Amino acid sequence: MRVLFTATNWKGIYFCMVPLGWALQAAGHEVRVACSRDQADTIARAGLVPAPVLHGFELMQVERMSRYAAAVRDPDGFAAAPPVHPVTGQPVAHYGEYDVDAHREEFSRRYDETMGRNCDAAVALARAWHPDLVVHDLMTPEGVLAAETTGIPYVYHSPGLFGSMEAGLHDPTGAFPRHGVHGWDRSRIAYAIDPSPDLMAPDLGSALRLPVRYVPYNGPGAMEPWLLERPARPRVCLLWGNSASGIFGTDLPALRHAVDAVVGAGAELVLTAAPDQVAALGELPDGVRLLSDQPLHLLLEHCDAVIHQGSVNPMMTALSLPQLVLALTDDQIEIGRRFAAGGSAILLPGLTATARDVRTAVARLLTDGSLKEAAAVVKADADAHPSVAETVPALERLARTGELSAADLPARALQP
Repeated sequence: MRVLFTATNWKGIYFCMVPLGWALQAAGHEVRVACSRDQADTIARAGLVPAPVLHGFELMQVERMSRYAAAVRDPDGFAAAPPVHPVTGQPVAHYGEYDVDAHREEFSRRYDETMGRNCDAAVALARAWHPDLVVHDLMTPEGVLAAETTGIPYVYHSPGLFGSMEAGLHDPTGAFPRHGVHGWDRSRIAYAIDPSPDLMAPDLGSALRLPVRYVPYNGPGAMEPWLLERPARPRVCLLWGNSASGIFGTDLPALRHAVDAVVGAGAELVLTAAPDQVAALGELPDGVRLLSDQPLHLLLEHCDAVIHQGSVNPMMTALSLPQLVLALTDDQIEIGRRFAAGGSAILLPGLTATARDVRTAVARLLTDGSLKEAAAVVKADADAHPSVAETVPALERLARTGELSAADLPARALQP
């Protein structure tokens, strides 16, 4: 069987598919990952075969542009966390430094052109390589179009907590009708691989849910031997990813609040952040171990709690631990609410949280046993799902017959 993955230019979105790629390859199937050239090395280092036919677009710049335009319309609404320059990512003295209206039309045109070229490239790859199945991530309509035009089944792979109706799949260029696919929308997604704990499973519309046990993967890296040594005091891991500094700059107060709160509580802090963020932090207090872009799943040995900026990757990676979610974007706040409903996480708005808010949350993170108990329940829920390897036969059947029913899923997937 040949399986074509389509991956967006945002690593945190497609990393969830890497373990499935391993399982398919281990079962003797061929896997190719349609991606941009920017992602080819990262995918190859993950042990999968990239097919760099897509054209990358700076998604962080898209987010910066959106925030900047909103701030120009309503400056008062962004007083707590002013946006950074859409192109450079650096702070601005005033909003007149960048003329949004003058650049937005050209920016949108380039984005739409890139999406259109990506759709054409994915279709061409599918017609040349002849896959039997397409697996697409949260943000790659190219995969859907490639499958629709070649008449093969396709599966949405959620990173966890995101439903199929929340997927960022849209066609701003008319590529779908241009290739003869009319009337497609997200409601037509028929199958969804979902690692979410059942307690907080998202809305998948009419799609058949394929629950799967989550396998943490946050990129390649080496495990530091000192992580195997149990510390004398509680250990907290603080992850501040590339998206935080890339979209919001390196001066968000919430990060410093979190550092000070953990150290002030007498805990050991393991901080991993993007290189520009690490450089901007300057000198840090005693009790902080500073790392640069270290994969989170390698840091959790003997860790008592995790703090992060609201991405779904750390939520899912640290399921077994109490978490403080300092959500920065609207979707992170919404997903954070969904996750916190499981009882194992505290949610704060990262753009406006005060030092006192964070201190109070960190104190609870380290002392409230109910958070730890809830995390154990959430982790057990997720671990009861079929393994990735157990899911492969269902995908083989889908590729062979073009359809699946609940009866075709691994037995444990049918448990309530």
